[in-house]
Amino acid sequence: MADPVQVLIVDDEASIRWVLRQALREAGYAVHEAESAEAARLLLSRRSIHVALVDINLPGEDGLSFTKAALKVIPNLAVLIMTGQDSMFHTIEAMKAGAYDYIAKPFDLEVVEQLVEKVAQDQRRQPSSAKRKQARSGKSDLLVGSSPSMRELYKAIGRVAGTDLTVLIQGESGTGKELVARSIHQHSGRATRSFVAINCAAIPSELLESELFGHEKGAFTGAVERKRGKLEIASGGTLFLDEIGDMPLVLQSKLLRVLQEQQFERVGGHQLVTTDLRVLAATHRNLEQRIKDGLFRTDLYYRLNVFPVRIAPLRERPEDIPELIEHILQRGYRELAVSRKEMATETMTALRHYPWPGNVRELENTVKSLMITNFASVIPLESLPQSFVTSMPSQSVQESLEDLALSQLRPVVKQYVRQEGQELMDLVMPQVERPLLHLLLEETRWNQQRAARILGINRNTLRKRIENLGLKRQQTYQPPSGAAELVPDALAVAAQ
Repeated sequence: MADPVQVLIVDDEASIRWVLRQALREAGYAVHEAESAEAARLLLSRRSIHVALVDINLPGEDGLSFTKAALKVIPNLAVLIMTGQDSMFHTIEAMKAGAYDYIAKPFDLEVVEQLVEKVAQDQRRQPSSAKRKQARSGKSDLLVGSSPSMRELYKAIGRVAGTDLTVLIQGESGTGKELVARSIHQHSGRATRSFVAINCAAIPSELLESELFGHEKGAFTGAVERKRGKLEIASGGTLFLDEIGDMPLVLQSKLLRVLQEQQFERVGGHQLVTTDLRVLAATHRNLEQRIKDGLFRTDLYYRLNVFPVRIAPLRERPEDIPELIEHILQRGYRELAVSRKEMATETMTALRHYPWPGNVRELENTVKSLMITNFASVIPLESLPQSFVTSMPSQSVQESLEDLALSQLRPVVKQYVRQEGQELMDLVMPQVERPLLHLLLEETRWNQQRAARILGINRNTLRKRIENLGLKRQQTYQPPSGAAELVPDALAVAAQ
């Protein structure tokens, strides 16, 4: 029988260590614990650890620094970074530190077990895998979203940022391809040097060559002096070639030579210019189809597609829409000099279900327009174009719920009209909200961030509602006795 996989849990919270220890031991792993980087380093020196689950915030030496140091000594150690700060920056930094993967708290124990098993299988297939390169960077979240596809994107950025590999970024218009390129540059060893961007589709073909390669004085009519091109300006830094799929064929061959030799000549010149740059390219086009159509060079495609990155369109990750909207609202009130705004619940629902053919760019323009045209602090559904309202899901469930609530609330309302006792709104609303939130939290395994996204509110608001309603994990909802329990009954029937 094979020896069990040795797992090390590094976290200063005893409760987290206990939960993980119980789950992983039941799954058949040998589990060790450490509450600090110092204690973890001692365990690593004494035992053959295969997998380490490391909290990013440790007392003294933080988890990322510990990970970098540990991988220098044990290159084949698989590190899973754990953090409650689920952001683009932390994901990228975790991957740059050499982490195998990244786990956001609160986590699903089944997911953790599956990830540990995947690590164990990978290590059996490739026991001496090389560690990833590392690099330092500044901190700034250029991208927003915590859906599975965005988290995979952050991981990809973290893996490739510290290298000089050429990256091909593919995605529909408006998905944020330049932001991905800037994030790669920002987290690379070239972060302090120039990031030079050029849109190959926006510049006429007869001028694009001069923009890229520069020109000598007198090279053509109007060339009154020598001009440095983007290839020269970006030397030492990063060159971003946006919409590379629209570059003319004649320039594709010249660009290929630059990528191969890191040398070129200015237009009208004969002197070789040497450049040291990293190339990131992006396109919304299907390059493989462009190759079939004779519009793109196969050799250039393989030279660019060293590390492919795909950005999912917004319609594939609707759970990111509330977070994106909140980000745009927070940034927009400063940029547009308007008062703070928020979306009404029904407005957020309509925005979340709209297909967004223009992706994040269209979303940003729409939200900013709503901020300017609405003077009230809450943006109502009526302010949206009709196309947004018609894209909302079927109202049958909502209408069914309303009919049930009306029929069962009628005797309650009549009773309290006669008694004129406790304020009816204060009595009924918690009875509706409490079972709704409890059922949702159970379905999401008490992942408050996910539940908040589904509700269309921010996490702090949800946390306050949980506290105010007295909801607790491990609690089974019991409706109160009396007439007011009819509203939760209506909710239960509608859910069926």
